Amino acid sequence: MSFTLVRVDDRLIHGQVVLYWSKVRQGDGIILVVDDQLGQDNFIKSVFKDAGKKMGKNVFIFTVEQAKKKIPEAAASDKKYYLIAKSISFLAELKKAEVDFGEEVIIGNVSNRPETKKMYNNIYFSEQEIKAADYLKEKQLKLKFQLTPNDAGAEY
Repeated sequence: MSFTLVRVDDRLIHGQVVLYWSKVRQGDGIILVVDDQLGQDNFIKSVFKDAGKKMGKNVFIFTVEQAKKKIPEAAASDKKYYLIAKSISFLAELKKAEVDFGEEVIIGNVSNRPETKKMYNNIYFSEQEIKAADYLKEKQLKLKFQLTPNDAGAEY
């Protein structure tokens, strides 16, 4: 498997991923982002890609539909990728389409929104996200709430 980090984080690419996680989960500096809204906004995509380049990372942004094709291609390569989804629901959609992205998902920051439940520090899930997490657990994925590598975290 070519994913050294599979993470849910609604901030997508930020200092925790680039500075902390990349030190403990070695990769080839390639970040695949799955977010339906961002994947359709060419201007914001270019901002993320440019920011990634300034940090020495190549960033590719996909909608869930695009990711259904691109993630298996990445998994088949010998490069080591980071896969970041804005929502755990996107990963559940990929899994339902039989896309293999590994056996572990690290859940980072998911902001508090109306009608969400606190799951862990700075991690809030809607009912839809809880159902998505339950589905991934049923498929034998290990789900862990962990904001930074130094955080002991908690299992879902």
